Amino acid sequence: MKKFLMFCLLFLIAVSCFGNAGVFGGSGQTPTLEKTADIQMVEEEIIMIPRRGDYPVDLSCRNPDKMDFRCRFILRNLSDKKVVLPVGFPLDVELRYLWDEKRQYNQQAIISFYAFTAGTKDKTFPVRFVPWDKKKKFSKLFLWEMTFEPKEEIELLVNYTMPGYMGLDMTIRNRDWDNRKPYKCDYLDELTGGIGQAQFYVTETGSSWAGVIEKAVFRYYPYDFEEYLARRGAWEESRKDRKKRLETRKKKPADMWQIFSPDMPMIRTWNPAFEQWQPKQGEHKSDRYLELVFQPYKPEKKDNIRIGYTFVCMPQTAEEFELLCIVIKTNLEKQAVFKERLKKNHPDRYEKYWKNRNIPPYGAAVRKNIADVVLEFHGIARNNPEIADFLADQVWYPVKTPRPMDETYKQMLLKISEGKE
Repeated sequence: MKKFLMFCLLFLIAVSCFGNAGVFGGSGQTPTLEKTADIQMVEEEIIMIPRRGDYPVDLSCRNPDKMDFRCRFILRNLSDKKVVLPVGFPLDVELRYLWDEKRQYNQQAIISFYAFTAGTKDKTFPVRFVPWDKKKKFSKLFLWEMTFEPKEEIELLVNYTMPGYMGLDMTIRNRDWDNRKPYKCDYLDELTGGIGQAQFYVTETGSSWAGVIEKAVFRYYPYDFEEYLARRGAWEESRKDRKKRLETRKKKPADMWQIFSPDMPMIRTWNPAFEQWQPKQGEHKSDRYLELVFQPYKPEKKDNIRIGYTFVCMPQTAEEFELLCIVIKTNLEKQAVFKERLKKNHPDRYEKYWKNRNIPPYGAAVRKNIADVVLEFHGIARNNPEIADFLADQVWYPVKTPRPMDETYKQMLLKISEGKE
């Protein structure tokens, strides 16, 4: 499961949405990101409004939630000459394997699907779509041409709607897959899984303009959307599907997938972190949003905006806790058998990969560590050194605001933690 989760997470990262208008030279299907010394992006203002997808938003990923992007750029001609400039706006990165190079694209249908427009307050620019740039780094490119008179300043307005991305996610901080070390209690890896959805606004193409961006403002409207997520859960499920899922859970208690449910708790996985965004109030009571302001703005890779929500595979009831324990018990027993078989039949692989791997027997110590992780997730400190490395790697730790927890369930976990079970 760990490898499958990693694959799905890498896919989620690979489809990051791009933003920021850039300078693209070339022609036909081979535009190239270039740099201009004449036109400066003076300001940018990005408004992001999330909204629910078409019903049902389920694990088929056919109706993901969406984000409306309302972008405003102030572009200034620094020169004393007339400048004609090819401008491009890529929506994605490195998705070339999804596009057929020989395919004839229905320009109207694609532009309509993304509701993409570019223009000023007085006119709309004719845009065309190409699947990618020459280097195949950026994809879903919308291109148009702009003309600047000497010293002219133009307010460019770009609007579009992007479907979000939904799939398996993980709650780990260290995503350097080549240099990750196993946790001291490696079985806790089962608690890092979840269902994630995300939207991105990556600013890399902003570096193609002359000078620096003097001011950048990012506004995000989360309040109504997060209320919807809290009601919906990880996905929308009909009564029929819920009944079927719970029946399967009883039949296959050792199947890790049965722990996944729409009721999993939600955490924010944002970059920059949620705490860095400033709450703002508009003219109307309902006009509430969060804002980031940079003056000046020199975007780096670490500044790429990610608005993500992960529904974490963390047991919320006594029944779910015991199901998780069954899964971990079963996996530990299978690993122990596999290790012995490897030692006997493949000693070289055993010496290299498995000899020093700790596979503890399932018992009170394992249950205590699992219980302590669940308590820590709810903001109840346990100071357990056995799980310290695991906690340090979780995006939800340390917990700044304790999460609500059923008192009976809490007392049950405390008894397990204190060895009084």
